[in-house]
Amino acid sequence: MATSPDALSRRVSLADLRAGPQRYESTASPDERAALATRFDLPAVEALSWQIESAPWRAGVRLSGHIRAQVIQECVVTLDPVPAGIDERFERGFLPFADLYDDSKPGAEYEIVDDRDLGDVPESLTDPLDIGEVVAEEFGIALDPYPRSEGLEDTAYSAQPAGVEPLTDADVKPFAGLADLAKKMNTPKNGD
Repeated sequence: MATSPDALSRRVSLADLRAGPQRYESTASPDERAALATRFDLPAVEALSWQIESAPWRAGVRLSGHIRAQVIQECVVTLDPVPAGIDERFERGFLPFADLYDDSKPGAEYEIVDDRDLGDVPESLTDPLDIGEVVAEEFGIALDPYPRSEGLEDTAYSAQPAGVEPLTDADVKPFAGLADLAKKMNTPKNGD
């Protein structure tokens, strides 16, 4: 079983991506799903499919994608298996290194050039571009960081020594009572 980060590799040449709008659809194989489960420390990735549309964008490429997956995660409280579904859309832009960074000062740190038209900060374009790795990254982002077993969502947890009352919201907001104090101080008294 492969566990390398590029286990879901789908490399596409820059020439193909820049030729015009393209559509890429695929489904992860059982070996690829097992590698993703290992990579993201999941009990299982039961299904993963994606559709990606690429289009030339400035001197680079823009990807618009949609991933769907069925996974098993571990509950952060009980470690019980928690089935989850992923249905996410994403957009990513890739530009050549020279379009992203200003290197006009030799020896200086690279700085991302500010351009409001770019939206999210685009990434450095590589040739070939691995759209499988893009899918794997978006899959990882879409995972619930704190999965919980059913019925645990409303459970409140606190930690304090035995016999000590837990802190309330008012206890941890010491300035919340200042508004009431200000009203009392500004209220005219009888006879004033």
